[in-house]
Amino acid sequence: MRTTLAIILTVCVFLFTACGPDAPGSNTTDVRQPTRDSEPLSPGITFTTFRYLPQEQEIVQAFEQRFRTKVNVNVMHPRDIILAAQDGSLTGDVVLVPTLEDIVRLKNFGRLQPFFVDAFSQGNVDDAYQDREGYFAGLSRWTMLAAYNQSSVAVGEVSTYKNLAKLPGRGIKLGLAHPDSSGLASVVAGLASVVNPNAAQLWAKIMYESAEGGPQGSDWDQMERLLSGEIQVALVSSGAAVSWFMNGDPVHFEAGKSFRAKFPRTETDNVNFMNMTCIGMMANTTNREMAMRFINNLFQKESQEKIGSATFQYPTEAFSEIDQYLLGLPDVPDRRVSADALEDNIPFAWQTINQIAEQQ
Repeated sequence: MRTTLAIILTVCVFLFTACGPDAPGSNTTDVRQPTRDSEPLSPGITFTTFRYLPQEQEIVQAFEQRFRTKVNVNVMHPRDIILAAQDGSLTGDVVLVPTLEDIVRLKNFGRLQPFFVDAFSQGNVDDAYQDREGYFAGLSRWTMLAAYNQSSVAVGEVSTYKNLAKLPGRGIKLGLAHPDSSGLASVVAGLASVVNPNAAQLWAKIMYESAEGGPQGSDWDQMERLLSGEIQVALVSSGAAVSWFMNGDPVHFEAGKSFRAKFPRTETDNVNFMNMTCIGMMANTTNREMAMRFINNLFQKESQEKIGSATFQYPTEAFSEIDQYLLGLPDVPDRRVSADALEDNIPFAWQTINQIAEQQ
């Protein structure tokens, strides 16, 4: 019996060895389930953006791991994105630009295509933040903010767009960043929509011609001019102003004791005009499905809160929490004037600004 059992075991070992996966002529396959890291990569996408913050790198890396794909990030200055779109050399799948004005230019150049993602169908992103034709959406929102030295300017003097226009007559010096940075065009577009085109043109002319040294530099440049006492009011993007205060520089933080911030509004309707950091899908994308997944991922609550904390801008996803530092501001960007209403008047706004600039 023992002999018979030994023979059977010997035969089994021989058969297992001879017919194993590495045996010549074997048809046996490895049935082990591959780990996620061993799965082949899905076709990737190119993400063209005007910035690439550490928090955005985290979002992109997590997306790559989850969908087993590759996101090629192409960082370009906003002006270069516009120029490339204009001459037809801008390629890729997804594009992020800092202002509503920029994304409208890309749309008008024919560089975008409509898209619709799950975050929109679930109602988590308000229609006010979306293009009616689906060409773009606001990833986060902000507005032109009046930062001022309360020792020389009263809050009522910066509370309305009309009162801002009166400041130069009082000898108050205004600082205005370049229109591409400050969001000037969207305010002019908003005034044309809510008040009337003539009032918008007049306001733009006063702001442009009264700006100390003319519209110039970046938002941070204007905050530095405010700090030095060169100007008493800086008209800048809300996110840039809060970033300047909270960037870790003790001098900037200390300046918060004497500086204040206000979101101007219309005098009659009490409306503030928002702007947005906007995302779109390129018309020449070669991977529409993955591009849509990527955009949808940016509108998830976790992504929205990371972006909001990094930029000090307000989320557009309904259930995302506003960064705690923004809670210290007395206002929030208004959404009663939608992206569509602003978009309709942005060509008029740029025409107005360019005409004023040519007259200087």
